[in-house]
Amino acid sequence: MKLTRYKLSELIDVRRGASLAGEYYATEGELMRLTLGHFDYQGGGFKDNTSKNYLYFTGPVKPEFILSEGDIITPLTEQTPGLLGSTAMIPESGKYIQSQDVALITPDESKFDRNFCYYLLPSKIVKQQLAAGAQQTKIRHTTPDRIKDLTVFIPDLASQKAIGQLLRDIDRKIALNREINRNLPLAA
Repeated sequence: MKLTRYKLSELIDVRRGASLAGEYYATEGELMRLTLGHFDYQGGGFKDNTSKNYLYFTGPVKPEFILSEGDIITPLTEQTPGLLGSTAMIPESGKYIQSQDVALITPDESKFDRNFCYYLLPSKIVKQQLAAGAQQTKIRHTTPDRIKDLTVFIPDLASQKAIGQLLRDIDRKIALNREINRNLPLAA
C-alpha cells in the first residue's frame, strides 16, 4: 500500500470553540458545553462528563458552535498527560456547544475519510508531534495552526474508507460487548 505525505492543513480544517461566559453556566438546560472531561483519553472516544456540576450553558451562542452528530473534536489543552491528540465524535446533534478548549476537526472528505481521520489523529505519530510542539510545562496547550502543521502519511481514499469503517465496526462491537457485560447478572 502506497502512503502519501501530507501536512494536515491539506486535509482538514481546525476551528477553536467559543469563549463561554461563566455567568451562564447552569446545572440544567438544553445545551451542554463541551469540556476536556468529555474525552475518554484512555479508551478513546466520547464519554459523559460527570466531573462537573455546571455543564449546561444558558447564554447566547452562535449556531456554528453548536455541534452535530459525527463531528470530530480534539482538546487544545492537556490537563491530563496523554489528552492532546485524543479525539471524540459528537453523539447527538444540537446538544453540545464547542468551548474554547476544544477544536472542531473538519476533514476534506474528497481526500480524507472522516473515520480514518478520527483514528489517525490519536495515533502515536500524531501525538508525538503534538507533544513536541505543545507550549507550557504544567498544563500544555496546542493551537489549530499547530495541529494543521503536523505531518501524516496516508493511503488512497478507498483504503482509508475500508480501514476507517473496519475500525468503527470494531469499536461498535467492543461497546456492545461492554454493555452486555454490564447487564449480566453477577454469579452467586
